[in-house]
Amino acid sequence: MRDETMHKVLVGRRTSREGFTLVELLVVIAILGILAGLLAWGVNAARISILKQAQAFEIQSIASAVEAYRNKYGDYPPDGSSWPVMEAHLRKAFPNILVTELALLNPANSAVNGYVRNDNDLTGSHPLGGRVFDPAEALVFFLGGFSNDPQRPISGPGGPLRQSGSVYIYNTQRENAFFEFKLSRLTLNANGISTDELSFGEGVGNDLMPVYIGTGPAVSVGRPIVYFDSRTYQFSTTAGTYFNFYVPGAVSSSPNCARPFLSTDINPNRPGTLLYANNKTYQLMNAGYDNFYGCRAPKDLSAGLVLFAVPGGNGCALGPNAGFVPPSVQSAIRFYLPEFGRERPVDDNTSNFIDGPTFGQSS
Repeated sequence: MRDETMHKVLVGRRTSREGFTLVELLVVIAILGILAGLLAWGVNAARISILKQAQAFEIQSIASAVEAYRNKYGDYPPDGSSWPVMEAHLRKAFPNILVTELALLNPANSAVNGYVRNDNDLTGSHPLGGRVFDPAEALVFFLGGFSNDPQRPISGPGGPLRQSGSVYIYNTQRENAFFEFKLSRLTLNANGISTDELSFGEGVGNDLMPVYIGTGPAVSVGRPIVYFDSRTYQFSTTAGTYFNFYVPGAVSSSPNCARPFLSTDINPNRPGTLLYANNKTYQLMNAGYDNFYGCRAPKDLSAGLVLFAVPGGNGCALGPNAGFVPPSVQSAIRFYLPEFGRERPVDDNTSNFIDGPTFGQSS
């Protein structure tokens, strides 16, 4: 009898250990859910950190390419916003260049140069239709390499453009590159025509010069890396002059605009104003993993045009009497833009003039 009783007790104990109660299962599921959430957060944080570092490395690589370009040609590449600057640079860099090469880019030839010139808009509806390139296209044009032909550096073998029948198309087999642009991140269709204008809704037809996407492998998930040349990012009081900025969209309404940054250093030649970041050189900008440059585009190009952004403050503009208007709002947080309220959309942006991987990590 005692043995039978003991057997039942042992069997009962084994049975109770063979399963889990509902409460125990719920606890285990909850713990697994928390662990999965922590793992996903950690993976995402690691992915963003790696992306930031990759962006910073690429910007520095491009900056090194710009310096190599200057060492070879004795001048920084223009950003395309001024034809006189562009022409002077090309004549200096290529003393034997043919007039026909210059004519390919000259805005005065917009009706007859086969639409090689960028931002071509014969209707006049695009406010920056007089540019040769926008600041993103100029980066690709100058750093992608030129032909060894001293007379035809643009259209010669290995140059930025190649002739296809009676027209020119972008040359994907360029030589003497200062930076190797990945073709998968250039805005080109199967016919070698750039698609950045229509892809970003800029209001003008496509041209031949592509832009280089800084985040992600395709246009749909990234924005172009932008290059500003110091000769043209300063302001001017000349009537009809448009100031240097880049908008991947409609100029009059886009909330996503890149414009040159000022530094925090006082300009000794203009009391009450600040020097530009990387004064007398250039600025590179990557919109970051959120694809947001962090500045607003001007809504009225005839008055109060925002010219540039200020570290720790708002934008500066020309006043009603063409006078310089300093930033009205300052912040102790570097690269904070009050025009977006409490948001800090530039935090994940990368540039060559900051001392950290991103603006948010720059001191």
